[in-house]
Amino acid sequence: MKLVNILIGWTTAQWASQALAAPSPVRRAGFGTYADDMFTTAIEWNDGYWDDEAGYLIAAASNPGRYDARHTAWYATQLLARNAPGDVARAIRIFDNVIAGQYLDPSKQWYGDYQQSPSEPEPGTAEYPDDGPYSSWDPNIRDFVGCAWLMALNDYDHLLPQKTVSKIEQSLHIAAKGDLYRVGGVDGDNLYPCYSNPWIMRTILQNWVGTRVGDANLTQSGEKFAQELYDLWSMHHTLSEFNSPTYSGVAMWALALWSHWNELAGLYNANLKNLAGPWDRTYGYDMKQYASLVGAVIWGAVGRDHAPIPQQTSGMYHGDDFAFYPLFAMVMPEMLKYLSAESKASLVKFSEPRLYTAQAFSPPFDTYPRNITTWLSENITIGAETVAQEVIGGAAKSTSAFSPAVIQWAIDEYQIGCISHWVTESSIDAVASSNGLKISYPNATSSDASVSFNFLFSGLSRRNGFNVTGLEGLPALDLRVKTNAFENYTIVYDTDQSVNDFIFYNITYTVPAGLAETPFISLELV
Repeated sequence: MKLVNILIGWTTAQWASQALAAPSPVRRAGFGTYADDMFTTAIEWNDGYWDDEAGYLIAAASNPGRYDARHTAWYATQLLARNAPGDVARAIRIFDNVIAGQYLDPSKQWYGDYQQSPSEPEPGTAEYPDDGPYSSWDPNIRDFVGCAWLMALNDYDHLLPQKTVSKIEQSLHIAAKGDLYRVGGVDGDNLYPCYSNPWIMRTILQNWVGTRVGDANLTQSGEKFAQELYDLWSMHHTLSEFNSPTYSGVAMWALALWSHWNELAGLYNANLKNLAGPWDRTYGYDMKQYASLVGAVIWGAVGRDHAPIPQQTSGMYHGDDFAFYPLFAMVMPEMLKYLSAESKASLVKFSEPRLYTAQAFSPPFDTYPRNITTWLSENITIGAETVAQEVIGGAAKSTSAFSPAVIQWAIDEYQIGCISHWVTESSIDAVASSNGLKISYPNATSSDASVSFNFLFSGLSRRNGFNVTGLEGLPALDLRVKTNAFENYTIVYDTDQSVNDFIFYNITYTVPAGLAETPFISLELV
């Protein structure tokens, strides 16, 4: 069996038979009780952003323009799945609008990509310079749009006029060919197998489109990409993009890997309704306050009451990812096939204290595999990973998203406290245990005059009379700090320096210049 079949679960022949199968019956939801609830709630949220004059969804968060082409493209597939009066006509209008914004010049690096917003000029022009991927164009949009639209054609093409079906097929063919322009390390591109979520999506897109339109080059590319992903996954049986509250969800949506359910169950604390650290990429520090895609997975599996979902969707952080939720609902029947009874139970009720260990590897950014340790108990989780990387901020090169050392705990019935280590070094030895968290900088030299241990504390969203003066004495957490840095730390609460919309106390311990030993700090539970 080809390795792509291990990852995707279908043979190439099955892809072909599915693409050419008789039309599925029209269904409004029907994805399962919890998935239906998620689908209806999230698509109605999307409905509220629809601008009928423009034929696009208004951007729910920061975006290069008023309208969001990617979210609008997702919405088209969701409309076909709902199939309420007027939904198909709206979806057809969306397909026409988004395809009109596809870049068609094969000499450009963004060939086959889609506009981020319909108001954008052509990338690479004097008024909209090309500063590489993720500047005036986002190469991942090809895959996000492509995988959503292959769902539209795979399940609902019988609802569409043939000319629309042909138009979508042609657009996806161009997107898949353009995706082959992406080579990690070439022309500023960062797509390696370790960039798990777009790599998995490109694997599926290449195979599906290649089979649908009869392009053997795409199908062969998909097989090659699957082989490379599988080879990397086989080293430690983890995806390189390890434990991301958002991107682990994308990976599960794309593949529903059984091992990812086990990983999720092992790291999720149902009491705190949070995924324990460390986090390779995160957009928040309490999943009950922002829209995470792992939250969508848990909602679809065990229901909203048990899921880490903001109660008020109108005020949640990172709300734009909520537009993705209906697509998660649509794949839940397939995803749930791989959810064991034991893992499902752990998403509802915390079982017992445990130490979770794993390894993950992200070449070319890691110089050796990362070692992960996570302690989970009833009301506290402590997570850490030892890293030696080429750049500060993990494979995503983002200090705001990379959290290699984290403590979370229940401040009270409603509030979750979080201490996150803000990275300033590319090599970090961080180890979690039932006793606390220890961090050291093995490559910091005695001549370094700017070495420091920085921690961000958040979680006090209500006035409770607490006076935060440092890491020791935080509400509902009894810590003792030991370090060879200066004991006199600085603490700042600066509303101008939010991280992913969260406001923090920034607590910094500075290491003396000329320190002869390895800088370290321990946060010990008392």
